[in-house]
Amino acid sequence: MSRRKQQSAFDQVSEYDRGRILAYRDGGLSFREIGSRVGRNQITVMGICDRWMQEGTKDRRGRSHPSQCTTSRENRPIVRMAVTDCSVTSRTIAQHIESVTHHSMSARTIRRRLQQSGLSSRRPLLGLPLTQNHRRLRRQWCDERRMWVAEWNEVVFTDE
Repeated sequence: MSRRKQQSAFDQVSEYDRGRILAYRDGGLSFREIGSRVGRNQITVMGICDRWMQEGTKDRRGRSHPSQCTTSRENRPIVRMAVTDCSVTSRTIAQHIESVTHHSMSARTIRRRLQQSGLSSRRPLLGLPLTQNHRRLRRQWCDERRMWVAEWNEVVFTDE
């Protein structure tokens, strides 16, 4: 069985059934007998029991990232601040949240919470300011091309 199928099989086992599997195993039943009683594959039963023996938990293996320190309810003020004032920075939001809740939260965490809510920062494109000479030459170039368009329009419309 592929790893993806094993994970989906594990995800489909309810907490209640995982508890039953562990209770049957403590009772001395074999993996095959437990699987037939719970209606699960023998491999799935073995995986749950192995996880219990190694980690002391019947839940799925640890995630690659730690759980969030804030709930979606606590994230609402962060999103509200970002939506109401577009010029506010993530660092400013972090300082405000810390002053209100007395919990420190990094600006990076604020950016992640905003991204989870579908918001992202817009960074302005930096461009070099043109000198007076650059502006004059650019305007001259545009004026020459504007004449080309005017001449081309005259040729096209007069030929018809």
